Amino acid sequence: MRSQILSATAALKLFFRECVIQANMLIIIALMFCIFVIDLNTPLGVAAAVPYVLVILATLWVSGIRFTYLIAALSFVLTITGFSLSPGIVMPMNIVLFNRALTLLLIICSALMVIKIKKANIDMSALMTQMLIDPVTGYKNRQAFETELDTEILRSRRYHRSFSIAIIDIDLLKLFSDDYDYKNKNDSIKQISQEIKTNIRITDLFYRIDINVFAILFPETDLCETKKVCESVRKKVSARMDKNTENKIMVSIGIAMLDETDNKLKLCKRAEDALFVAKRNGGNQVSTL
Repeated sequence: MRSQILSATAALKLFFRECVIQANMLIIIALMFCIFVIDLNTPLGVAAAVPYVLVILATLWVSGIRFTYLIAALSFVLTITGFSLSPGIVMPMNIVLFNRALTLLLIICSALMVIKIKKANIDMSALMTQMLIDPVTGYKNRQAFETELDTEILRSRRYHRSFSIAIIDIDLLKLFSDDYDYKNKNDSIKQISQEIKTNIRITDLFYRIDINVFAILFPETDLCETKKVCESVRKKVSARMDKNTENKIMVSIGIAMLDETDNKLKLCKRAEDALFVAKRNGGNQVSTL
């Protein structure tokens, strides 16, 4: 039920975001045609077509480059059309032609500038995403974990909801030894991470925070429910066996729930202490503190 509510909330947020984008697009198009109407009713010689540049700059409100291309092309066409259909002339024709040519040049320059800005934003977003992704597993890394942990703690305190965290350590006899093949090591890590991700809920947040250490954030989840999920993860991952029996995959998991006096460091420390207890007791188990 909880996951369905969260999914519905996410869908509503996406819907409203799309509505805002569509509204911005309609406003920009409406402004462009208003400028065209004004240009048609203004004698030649008055630079009524220049506001098209402002409309093109306004496309920065809308994500995507295609919309900017569309508005720039329409502005270009409407500027020429306005010249052809304008009712009269108040300036010499050479000045009128110069004004129109200058307007067309401004339209092209502003469109190129907006497109470059949007491409730079896309590149920057892609770079920021790559910085938060572990290259081996394709899941979020420790930097993302630190950032989103702060966010989830603040959300938990604001809405007075439960919040838990799990630290997972992989127990293998040979996987992390110096003579183990590097490619096979990465393949094993990737398989383990996929197995963990498959067996957690859609609302849980998964990270690789060290070579053989993973973390899961459990928003709006108490300790009992967190332990159930972690036990399921432990059983499923531990069931995976290499052909070599010495490479049996086992996991030790330490979990902790956010207390009123906790900060990020204290919460992580209690989860790590719980993990240490699990490993000290022989591993392949879930421990809580």
